[in-house]
Amino acid sequence: MSIAQAIQAVEDRGIDTDLELYDVIENSPGESVYSLAKLMAWSNGKTYASVRRLEKSKLVHIDKTEKDGRSVLVVRPYDWYEFFTPEELQEMSRPEFMEEIESIVKAKK
Repeated sequence: MSIAQAIQAVEDRGIDTDLELYDVIENSPGESVYSLAKLMAWSNGKTYASVRRLEKSKLVHIDKTEKDGRSVLVVRPYDWYEFFTPEELQEMSRPEFMEEIESIVKAKK
């Protein structure tokens, strides 16, 4: 195996790890990194690294908060509307918007 192949294998595993963790975050929003590590049966370091990659990809928020007198990092997924611009959200709020989408989908069938 070449060095490039080894690097690619590590990156692929990282993507799989991140997707696996994201599924848990979606189902358990607001959990701490420590709690997520326990849920996944992973180390804190592996969990934190995956959470940071998800944050960098703009899929999750990491908020620092205090719990039982200790500082913790809480992770939550982005809300659906955070993926859109204010202009797109305004466009989607028009009553005719869904009708237009349905007609486009039907036309493609």
